[in-house]
Amino acid sequence: MAVSCGAFATGVEVQFWTMQLSPFHDAYIRGVISSFEKQNPDVRVKWVDVPWSEMEKKTLTAVASASPRRPAPDVVNLNPQFASKLAEFGALADPEKFLSAEEIRAYLPAAWKANRLDGKTFALPWYLTTSVLLYNKTLLARAGVEAPTTFAGLLPAAQKVRATTGRYAYFPALDGSTPLETLVSMGASILSANGCRAGFVNERGEHVFNFHQQLYQDGLVPKNVVTEGHRKAVEMFLSGQVAMVSTGMQFLQFIKTNNPAFYANVGVKLQIGVGESPPNIAAMNIAVLDQSPNKKAAFRFAVFLTNAANQTEFARRVPILPSSVKSYDAPFFTTSSGDRLLDEARALSVEQVKRGEVLVPPMRNYNKFRSDYARNLQAVMLNRKTTRQALSEIDTTWSALLPCPTKFAARAVSGTQP
Repeated sequence: MAVSCGAFATGVEVQFWTMQLSPFHDAYIRGVISSFEKQNPDVRVKWVDVPWSEMEKKTLTAVASASPRRPAPDVVNLNPQFASKLAEFGALADPEKFLSAEEIRAYLPAAWKANRLDGKTFALPWYLTTSVLLYNKTLLARAGVEAPTTFAGLLPAAQKVRATTGRYAYFPALDGSTPLETLVSMGASILSANGCRAGFVNERGEHVFNFHQQLYQDGLVPKNVVTEGHRKAVEMFLSGQVAMVSTGMQFLQFIKTNNPAFYANVGVKLQIGVGESPPNIAAMNIAVLDQSPNKKAAFRFAVFLTNAANQTEFARRVPILPSSVKSYDAPFFTTSSGDRLLDEARALSVEQVKRGEVLVPPMRNYNKFRSDYARNLQAVMLNRKTTRQALSEIDTTWSALLPCPTKFAARAVSGTQP
């Protein structure tokens, strides 16, 4: 049930932590807080901005050492993977106990789903991002190819680009969640249907590993893809060594400001693989700590911060996308900015968000799964393991980490999928 502001005790203070939004977004955040306090005169919001690199440590420390003198934050801006770590230990309050059904429906279903673990919601979605494919029009034209829409089309395109220009078509970044996202984009599943095994120890998984191995062994991607990630991919794209890069539309402004001549040579398309799977989206969220003594007021503020009007205003200031359904009715998302490329990238990003999903949802032991997958994929690319050896090792490791019922133990030993 929604809680009216009359339910708050007099003089409630809600402590709100954000992740590296100050000083560039001070006016926006302070404006939201001021509007909320006018509508809820019995509540005061204390804003604390925390550097990105320190957020996890500071949040964990605050949760562990909270006291009347050193209260933990009530409302925290997190990403779903870290928030899910806190949710594993019951540290986050369930929004569905504080929001009405109408308030829940105000968010894009895929964004809401991105904040669920073991069937329980642990946060509200805030702003979203999604990658588009940026490409160097001159390089692809020299090679006589178009930017591919599928991973099947990427291989012949990469061969032609390498043969005709000596450059690389693509840089498959192996940092962050990217490897697992690509796995799903290529038609494989992260988990089995019952959720207790890796879902790609099969022909689809073999195809993904063999595809990356061929790209690497045939010299179709830079050698440093096994040691560097997205930052290097962007750097090589800007220097003309790589013809295509997957990145957010916000990167376009950086190119336009720093290299206008190169900007004029950039094209944009949907993510590679969108025809084979839903587009991938990434979600930042707003969580309320379960130990907060002011959960009702905290959720009222969280709902206000993430309502359609405030999210739309945030999107006007920053190249992000809202998680609010009604935000997309705003003329802002269809009105030309005067920059054709930026408008095209925004339109494609909106299209992806509306029909996309978080392809790597929150899951227990996520970091262990991610690193184990990336390590084995790199070993296959370097010919240090065969694909079947790598998948067998993944099967054993993941089965031990996932909450598999005893009845599946024998199948895990025999190597058959449940």
